[in-house]
Amino acid sequence: MEVEVKVETGTRLVKVPVKVNGQGPFTFDLDTGASTTTLTPQLAESLGITTRPSDRPEARGIGGGIPTEYADATIGVGSLEFEKDEVYVLDVNAILRELDGRQGVLGYTTLKHCTMSLSYNRQRFKLSRTDSGTTDNDADWSPFEYVNDSHLVGVPVLINGQGPYNFVVDTGAGNTVMTPNLAELLGIEAKAVHGIARGVGGDVELKLAGLETLSVGSAQITNSQVVVLDLSKVSPKGNLIEYGIIGYDFLKNFETILDYPRKQFSFIDELS
Repeated sequence: MEVEVKVETGTRLVKVPVKVNGQGPFTFDLDTGASTTTLTPQLAESLGITTRPSDRPEARGIGGGIPTEYADATIGVGSLEFEKDEVYVLDVNAILRELDGRQGVLGYTTLKHCTMSLSYNRQRFKLSRTDSGTTDNDADWSPFEYVNDSHLVGVPVLINGQGPYNFVVDTGAGNTVMTPNLAELLGIEAKAVHGIARGVGGDVELKLAGLETLSVGSAQITNSQVVVLDLSKVSPKGNLIEYGIIGYDFLKNFETILDYPRKQFSFIDELS
């Protein structure tokens, strides 16, 4: 079964219409870097969803820790439903220091059952259960691997023709990111700029570096900039990421297809 919904891509984050327990739709961020689909406490309360304590450490936010709880909810995208998914209940807007916005995050615990296709250019998100054993025959498939047995999807990346290095595909990242260790290994100079990089783990000084080429298979962008930072300081799973993250500035040029059950991916050029 396949569903297709229109998404908002006016910002660097993808807004997906999601139903919760048959109600909505509500505005969720599509985040392939998120381990768990998440509801805000405000949404959970408005829907009368019962929460339970979590043994997960509190997330960082304004004034310190932001409590994390669990709940069971039926998550729906179009006519496709995932019954009794275990979700986080977490104030992601407070963590990212935004007064309002997202009502939740669509993450790995939901996406893992499906093949997903995201087109920024067409503002289209498709999700299909792959029980039938069929796949998109137009896609040029390559295998991906989960980084250190986590939920993170790792793909081989060439930087200025060198590599490959394993980068994480993250639709929740506004920019492509390279770790300081990789920048040093490749002799790439990073320069501090005004601003900060913000994530669930906290804030860190922003540095940028210029690249001639960044390639994943035949998918390539040229003359781009990447953020250079220590990912362990902005993400709970950042210490698992050795080399970097593929984010919005790369993904916006392609239709991104992730087939979770078969551990394969494809990037289809949409702008050439």
